[in-house]
Amino acid sequence: MRAGRGLLLLAAVCGLAAAPAWAQPADDSTAVDGFRCWRRLGQHAVRVGERFTMTVTCSAVETARARAVPDPVALEPASIDVAPFEVLDGERFEDTRTGPYRFFQYHYTLRVISETSFGEDVELPALELTYRIERRIGNDPALVGRELTYILPPEPIRIVSLVPDAVVDIRDLPPATFGESQARVFRANAFTLGAALLGLVAVGALLLGVTRAARTRRGDALPIDTPISLPRVVNHALAELAAVQRTTAEHGWTVESSARALAALRVAGSVALTGRVAQTRVAPDTPTRDGQIRIRTGLVHRQTMVVSSALTAAALTAGAGGPVVPAVGDARLSTDLGQAISTFTSARYGRSDTLATADLTRALDTGMSGLKRLRWQAAAPVRAVVQLRTFAREWNIWRR
Repeated sequence: MRAGRGLLLLAAVCGLAAAPAWAQPADDSTAVDGFRCWRRLGQHAVRVGERFTMTVTCSAVETARARAVPDPVALEPASIDVAPFEVLDGERFEDTRTGPYRFFQYHYTLRVISETSFGEDVELPALELTYRIERRIGNDPALVGRELTYILPPEPIRIVSLVPDAVVDIRDLPPATFGESQARVFRANAFTLGAALLGLVAVGALLLGVTRAARTRRGDALPIDTPISLPRVVNHALAELAAVQRTTAEHGWTVESSARALAALRVAGSVALTGRVAQTRVAPDTPTRDGQIRIRTGLVHRQTMVVSSALTAAALTAGAGGPVVPAVGDARLSTDLGQAISTFTSARYGRSDTLATADLTRALDTGMSGLKRLRWQAAAPVRAVVQLRTFAREWNIWRR
């Protein structure tokens, strides 16, 4: 029944040093089977097409002196031969070690499709499993023995009869239950309703686009003004100051460059003080007037906006108990912007013909530093967090 049973020397209980290659095994060594397998069936009588399970468990001895090395290819679900039975699926579980033994196990799902085996015993064929014995003596390399074969004997299975009408897992999928059918109808209705709503949205968007296109062709399209976000306004003001800085570094300070810097600082000061700024849509060819900053916005519908402010330095610095607390930013930012606006106002509208270039450069640097802080402080999430903290602080003071 078994061919080529491999015998190896189990040295787990051997406390002596390794013997020479020509020496005989010590008396306290025990001879055991190097490789063994067992097969277990879920049932021994099945109907044609009925699924049943088969489990193959093998043990391989592994010690410091010798070990059995099996070839698992013959047990893989994709390559195992159990004809006339059919392997539907299979898996290998994680190996387990117990003393000198390493156990590994495969689990399969089988069935048989046959029209001529009713009332007969059909054998699961024998499995021929190959393995080798590796022996190690001292620190020498392992010596691999010849290929051995372990034969797992066949096992008969009784084919009772055809599968009854109640069993529907031979070839076709089982019919759905009432609950599954109702669930599918509900999902279908929900998807249909969602598709109808999305279709209405698409039709509405199409009609809106056609209406706007018709108004544009007739020349009576309404202006669509989208307010520019505060961080973007501050960013354009900062870009204007950077342009003034490059111009003055090459050509020096002039009244015009002072006016450009003053307009940008006033816009930024209005954002800091009140959290808003005047925005007006103009035609693309409209010239920019004194005190205005031009901003192009929109990806599809391009718009030209101008922002401006008439803010004075006194509005930022003339607080009753000290510096004014702005709506965006902090008191230091309010003071820095107020001083910079005051310096550029004197240069723009003063009667002196000589410009204090050092003071203007210093005020420009201070304004640019303040706008860099204001740019991220003006973002909506940051302003929301600041307002929440202020509310929490005032709430704690009121509770006291």
